[in-house]
Amino acid sequence: MAAVAVPCWFSHRCLRSAPALLAAALLMIASIAPARAERADSSQPLAFDAGRMVLDGKRKVRVLSGGVEISRGTLLLKAAQVELKETPQGGQFAIATATDGQFVTFRQKREGVDETVEGQSRRIEYDSVSETVRFIGQAQVRVLRAGAPADQVSGQTIVYDHGRDVFEVQGGTSASAQPAAPGAASGRVRGVLTPRPTGAASRPAGADAAAEGAR
Repeated sequence: MAAVAVPCWFSHRCLRSAPALLAAALLMIASIAPARAERADSSQPLAFDAGRMVLDGKRKVRVLSGGVEISRGTLLLKAAQVELKETPQGGQFAIATATDGQFVTFRQKREGVDETVEGQSRRIEYDSVSETVRFIGQAQVRVLRAGAPADQVSGQTIVYDHGRDVFEVQGGTSASAQPAAPGAASGRVRGVLTPRPTGAASRPAGADAAAEGAR
């Protein structure tokens, strides 16, 4: 299974330590990885809107269904069903799932720039304490720059760990991966980079490119 994990801070030191065969994939991940959430979002309460809720007091679990929306500042998650469980730290751990043929969607604005991170997958797990988002099953994440699609990456599983500044993309295996979404070949990590306009905020930029993670 292909896996690429890169610190969000892209440096020459990281490049020197990376295997040559993964150079293209590292460039792709580095371009998307600095997509930090708005700092103000972490201080906001987690709100939800749903057609139905079932509360299990003993397990401290709320099961929401019927066009569920979870929001926290600029963060917006939409799913057919969401299970919210209280964590020992007093936060919420959300497991969002979609109906057959549909996707769970995620959207959050980046800090300090006119960019937004969007993602979709069959299942999304969100930890409000660590601010970690895990996209599972036919996962796709892209960056909108001034409202227009820019960088994009796809894989079987995509994890954005804001606390550790790590963005990880994994491809599936032919035996375990679900049928690939359009543009996402099974077992591979793929991405597209769009050149950043001259004078834009500093971040690795380059010509349009596609990158693949090695098995």
